Amino acid sequence: MERPLDRRTCHSTHGRCAAAAAKDPTPCEGPHEAATIVDRHGAEVAGCVHHCARLLAGLEGGRVHPFVPACHALDIYSRARELPPFAWEIGK
Repeated sequence: MERPLDRRTCHSTHGRCAAAAAKDPTPCEGPHEAATIVDRHGAEVAGCVHHCARLLAGLEGGRVHPFVPACHALDIYSRARELPPFAWEIGK
């Protein structure tokens, strides 16, 4: 069920952070580079806390980069825990 990070699509589009999935209609929350998510292959993408959490929820073996401030990391992990993978596909 995992979709690896694609370095070609990890660029900000339409004024949203790079962690926002193209099909995810939700707006960013806060700075567009508040945190960085790392997949199990070492690919990284920076994004807002909201989209990092949504991305992390669908990544097997994904994690928050260790240099992210603890308050952001805890927020991302807490949010991701409550989300299904690819939440935008079911309207969440």
